[in-house]
Amino acid sequence: MTGIDWAIVALFVLAAAGIGMAFARKASRSAEDFFVAGRSLPWFIAGTSMVASGFSSDTPLFVAGLVREQGIYANWFWWVGVLGVLVSVFFFARLWHRSGALTEIELLAIRYAPGRATDVLRMLKAAFDGVFVNCIIIASVTLAMSKIIVAILGLPDAPLLTLPLLGNITTTGIILAGLAAIAVIYTTLSGLYGVVYTDLIQFALAMLGSIALAAIAYADLSAQGGFVSALRAAPGFSPETVRFFPPFERNLETLSFVIFLLIGWWNYAPGTGYFLQRTLAARSERDAMLALYWFGFCHLAIRSWPWIIVGLASLIYFPDIADAESAYPKMIDSLLPAGLKGVMIASLLAAFMSTLDTHLNWGSSYIVNDIYRPFVRPGRTEKHYVLAARISMLVLAATALLVAAQLSSILGAYQYILVILIPVSSVLIARWYWWRINIWSEFAAVASAAIVGNLTMLLLPDSAAENWFAVRMLITTISTAIAVLIVTLATSRREPSAHVVDFYRKLRIHGRGWQRIRQSTGVTPVASNLRQSAAMCVASVALIYSTLLGIGALLLDEWPRAGMWVTIGAVTGFYVYRKMPEVVANIRKDTV
Repeated sequence: MTGIDWAIVALFVLAAAGIGMAFARKASRSAEDFFVAGRSLPWFIAGTSMVASGFSSDTPLFVAGLVREQGIYANWFWWVGVLGVLVSVFFFARLWHRSGALTEIELLAIRYAPGRATDVLRMLKAAFDGVFVNCIIIASVTLAMSKIIVAILGLPDAPLLTLPLLGNITTTGIILAGLAAIAVIYTTLSGLYGVVYTDLIQFALAMLGSIALAAIAYADLSAQGGFVSALRAAPGFSPETVRFFPPFERNLETLSFVIFLLIGWWNYAPGTGYFLQRTLAARSERDAMLALYWFGFCHLAIRSWPWIIVGLASLIYFPDIADAESAYPKMIDSLLPAGLKGVMIASLLAAFMSTLDTHLNWGSSYIVNDIYRPFVRPGRTEKHYVLAARISMLVLAATALLVAAQLSSILGAYQYILVILIPVSSVLIARWYWWRINIWSEFAAVASAAIVGNLTMLLLPDSAAENWFAVRMLITTISTAIAVLIVTLATSRREPSAHVVDFYRKLRIHGRGWQRIRQSTGVTPVASNLRQSAAMCVASVALIYSTLLGIGALLLDEWPRAGMWVTIGAVTGFYVYRKMPEVVANIRKDTV
């Protein structure tokens, strides 16, 4: 790191602090301003913020590690999520925005009748998602950032002191604590306003840095006889390394891939996490939909290959790394010149702070809006709840740092969370399109996923040769869906309650699942062409994935396949280009 590199990093930190101060007064007006930016975000700001928050400091390390250890096709672990995002674009985004909820958890109070069961589940889910899941994610990106700092700055591992719970405190740990403190300060000042506008800077830095690193590695190896030739001669190379799909044999690997395609995207479809927070913060149903679409395209088609190319190139430059997740920071330190190294470090620093501020704000929204406000201190002023949000952020940040001290694997943390969360998505999808889903259906989903998911961890543990993650997820999902169906049929009324009817009147949801209520009330649904939505969803999936695979085929000199994917992308892209104006026009016309 040179002086210019440190100057670039310092400029970002100052910019983030300045944004925090600039929006402090605006964010203090109400909880709605603090958590969803007053529902004022245009689609480009909301969508770009999703893209930036989706690039945390652990993401490039995670991707490079997958490529080194398993091959390109292992990225379907996260590529498949965009299927759910596109389903959300055309079937759920408008409904969420129309609901007027401040958080995902608040929908429980809107969808189901008031009562102790609704209150208990609302508090339990707010605590699980807002505290447990958030702490795991924050801890994982903290672990990744520590690897980056160690690899690039070459700091010693020797502890400076030892503290209870935190263990050994190193120089790296102190630097991380300082970065976290900066993120906490500007986030507590500016709420979601500060989060999304610092995300714009982070997005620009991240794209510039990651593309520059990949381009330098690719060009350097091309000058030495070709990227693909050098890769095939690398000690750690195997034919599976450059496969876009698994070999489709009768084995656990192929089964896992099929399971991912079938259900790995479910948790994204009904809306979740900070993606949903940005959707709720959009200024209109149109903006909510387009924000998600922009995120899906950038996240998959634009951002994937810079990370993958660096992961592949690391097999050539660093063939003997013991920790695969350290390959990416070693490539940064080895290849980038002064200035660009500063941009990359600033982007990773920004990614760390962006993920931290996003999850602090999102987690705090659950704690305040779904626990503190309705059950602990109801009826207080908006400024009181903003103050409570700021205090809860501090507590959440401290808790996450304690968890970070115990975490050792980024991938293991995400896999554990997904085995529990994806099966619950069955009820989260069904509650929008079937009136008989009730609060006990949700309880059944949560209980089944937690019990069966943890049992599968004990009965089907991973080994060095076999990863049973996808199978555990499938078993838990099937068990949860069966439990939800049985409990729903056993506990739902034969006739819809007044609360369910009111919910329908407010959202006017289309689909056969609400037909009985539609006939009894005479209230027509908001006009929605399901066939057009389905066709646009399929075309968009083909467009984005063919763009992804076409770029990869070009980079790896697979010209026939590149031609096939480019052709598919051109045809489906033309269809989307022609039909999207009709979809947007319908949204404007049909908005309630």
